[in-house]
Amino acid sequence: MVLERLEKQSAQMERLEAKVDELVEKVGRIEWSVMPGCGLPAKTKDTKPTRPFADYIRVPAKAEVLAKLHEWIDGRQRVKAILYIKAAVEARVLEKPPFVAADAEFPGCLGSKSLYYVYAGEPMAYNDEEDLEELRRAKTALEEIAGQGRQ
Repeated sequence: MVLERLEKQSAQMERLEAKVDELVEKVGRIEWSVMPGCGLPAKTKDTKPTRPFADYIRVPAKAEVLAKLHEWIDGRQRVKAILYIKAAVEARVLEKPPFVAADAEFPGCLGSKSLYYVYAGEPMAYNDEEDLEELRRAKTALEEIAGQGRQ
């Protein structure tokens, strides 16, 4: 009798999990159709940045750095997008911007505030070899832009 109940509950849980998976998939498709670029727009509760993102760029070649960051970040999501902000900070061409400034410049690409601060601030946040190589490549490219702007 107890085994029969457990089997019924197990079957019911499997049906519920299948329904949840189906709903999650539908919500994902709806979100993608609303904004097919980076993801969903920034949450409305976020405040406006006190300074524009460009003010955090430390080198004279602000337009070139900003254009390069847009080239890399636009169309990417979350951790893969934050990697380029981290590269700019490590290359010393960007003062680490607060989430609201970065999210205003790259709406919907950076994920949540907590994710942004973990990956942008943690020294060992990226440990995948592919990500580390991309971080090095981006850092070198940004250092070259900064070097050209100083000459």
